[in-house]
Amino acid sequence: MQEPEDRIAAVVYELGEMIHRRLGPGLYESVYRDILAFELRKRGYKVALEVPVPLIWEDLRFDRTYAADIVAEDLVVVEVKAVAEQHPIHKAQALTHTRLLNKRLGLVVNFGLLLFKTGFQRAANGMPE
Repeated sequence: MQEPEDRIAAVVYELGEMIHRRLGPGLYESVYRDILAFELRKRGYKVALEVPVPLIWEDLRFDRTYAADIVAEDLVVVEVKAVAEQHPIHKAQALTHTRLLNKRLGLVVNFGLLLFKTGFQRAANGMPE
């Protein structure tokens, strides 16, 4: 049986590919983020934008140091990018946000590349890559 996170990841991929096909690269990250969130909501998914990623170090707490671009169904962290090069730090950032939010799956969705599939990555925290 497919995990709920995997089903959400498949929908995010399909929607991202559709958005990329229609708009292409070159727009602001926030445009892609908002359209992706809109399309997910249209399909009945619960979506939160700019979700604070708290960081706790012993007795020190940083409540709003970082924000995850999208959290879908309170299960999957989606980091939206619109950059011309994919860097390993993008996946590392998604994984860090995923861990700090105590989720099992993060995704990098980079709309800035010529081929959408090369900008889509899974960042698993306790799930298969």
